[in-house]
Amino acid sequence: MRRIREFGYLVATVRDIDAWKVFAGDVHGMQIVEHTEDRLKLRLDERSWRIDLHRGEVEHIDAVGWEVRGPGDIEAIEKKLRDHGYTPHRATTEEAASREVTDYLAFEDPDGNGVEVYYGARRDQTPFISPTGARFVTKNMGIGHVMFAVSSSVPFRELYMDIFELGLSDFIDIGPDPGTFLHCNPRHHSIAFANRPGVAPRLGHLMVQVDDMDTVGRAYDKVLDGAAALGSTLGKHTNDEMVSYYVKTPSGWEMEYGYGGLEIDEETWVPGRWSAAHFWGHKRVG
Repeated sequence: MRRIREFGYLVATVRDIDAWKVFAGDVHGMQIVEHTEDRLKLRLDERSWRIDLHRGEVEHIDAVGWEVRGPGDIEAIEKKLRDHGYTPHRATTEEAASREVTDYLAFEDPDGNGVEVYYGARRDQTPFISPTGARFVTKNMGIGHVMFAVSSSVPFRELYMDIFELGLSDFIDIGPDPGTFLHCNPRHHSIAFANRPGVAPRLGHLMVQVDDMDTVGRAYDKVLDGAAALGSTLGKHTNDEMVSYYVKTPSGWEMEYGYGGLEIDEETWVPGRWSAAHFWGHKRVG
């Protein structure tokens, strides 16, 4: 059994909190649980939050949160990180309380993005209520996935495959360096990354999945009507079979909003390699 159970939360510094409120809530159905001039906190399910955005002039991914079962898992991962030259920070009681978790370990990935390993996330006794009626697919699989453009895939494979021990889902030939897709639960992938010439290291996109194709269609109509900037048209991926579109967030990186993602049976899964990322659609816009 893997120590890493799911991609559980995302924390980021963004410039425009109000634009994010419209984008996340009005267009894509996330529940707003806190909105101030300097902060936007979002729910997708029974967890007290899944996405936490703080206002700042320099946009940054502060934490990609990976959930484990308890302190033993954190201690084992901390040792492996130190053995590989990382200098992780164990959260203080106050820091853990601010994340609404029991404990976490923080460090930076090879490109300077924040990473956290945590356990004991707070559940909320009140039901999740989406302003658009969206129901997000998170149970036992987490928030979705992240895709990073990276300076080199080698240290990222070391981090996520050797230290975190995520499983290889497959590769896609999307450039000289194939995209690497990794899983930690039945979701086809919880993280992917690739080095692409001319593309600076950054978060490429965050994927969230809903349980109804009509929910995707209604949000897509809003985007086409100008509620947000379309990144890629509706399409279907090869490797995870997700039907989705990509939309530009107020921070410039994109969000994939999709339905019907493939789930992996660990006992029978054999990693493959694809020559293209799409069966159809996903035409780039702009």
